[in-house]
Amino acid sequence: MMKERMLVLLDILHELTDEEHIMNSQSLLTELFKRGYTTDRRSVYRDVEALASYGFDVVTTSKGFYLRNRKFSLAEIMLLISAVQAAPFVTESKTDSLMTKLLGFLSVYQREGIKNASNIGGVKFGNEEVYRTIEMINYGIASRKTISFLYYKRSIMRRDVVQRRGKRYVVSPYAMVWVQDRYYLISNMKGKEGLTHFRLDRIRDVRIEDAPIRPVNEVSEYEKTFDAVDYASKCLNMFGGEISRIRLRCHMDLLNELFDRFGEDIPVKKDGEEHFIALVEAAKSEGFVNWVCQYGSKAEVLEPADLRESVKQRLTEAAKLYDE
Repeated sequence: MMKERMLVLLDILHELTDEEHIMNSQSLLTELFKRGYTTDRRSVYRDVEALASYGFDVVTTSKGFYLRNRKFSLAEIMLLISAVQAAPFVTESKTDSLMTKLLGFLSVYQREGIKNASNIGGVKFGNEEVYRTIEMINYGIASRKTISFLYYKRSIMRRDVVQRRGKRYVVSPYAMVWVQDRYYLISNMKGKEGLTHFRLDRIRDVRIEDAPIRPVNEVSEYEKTFDAVDYASKCLNMFGGEISRIRLRCHMDLLNELFDRFGEDIPVKKDGEEHFIALVEAAKSEGFVNWVCQYGSKAEVLEPADLRESVKQRLTEAAKLYDE
């Protein structure tokens, strides 16, 4: 009974106390009584000392007691909740479940403050298999086994339509990366060269296959291990393609954008008072063309010539839409 009472006391301190909400011994006794435990002040003090000795950060003040340090700070919980709310691939039901678990690390008073301060809306996808998908893919990566799955896309009728007439995709999984609010599997498809991306929210019915994965150095520039961070930074909007050295001439307004996108170690030099030249490594892809076109006259591809031509064609086609 004494051990159970101590655990209940810890629950009370966890739920009902923080630096701004301190409970004295009488309040603790009352709360223990509500939960079916009768004791005295001396026992409460002994239990608090035992919890502190074990490692829980229970603070004793002239006003009473409170639990100070927790597994996560208030700021950390707020960041995690914001990330969960903003992630489209986490369904509404799983968002609610995750939020409840994260809020459980805080006191009831801290929870109310977060509920009022954190309310990020956004589109949520409907694939409830996403947890299992993540777990199975992670197991495939860890065990270095190929995986297979069905892949779905939305139709104009807003229905999920299985691709390849239901034929399973078989791939060597290397990593999962979160880019621009989407979660992707980076892999090599059986019988093909290079790397392919799949959105996790569109993957279903993942199975572990017996065959080992194909070595990553056979399908990419990476010799030993796949560098997901480096790869994601080079594949804008997760469009794959040949990695090339690209020379850009940009307005100074885009300097921070390029640093944020490609890293602050990229070579840059001034080109007049309002422009700079930058050399970046990225995939020559539709994703890069889309990215550079969004900046209009503020970003110009100088080299390579074929990428420059692709950008020119895209802008010319877009301009034709607005011809009278």
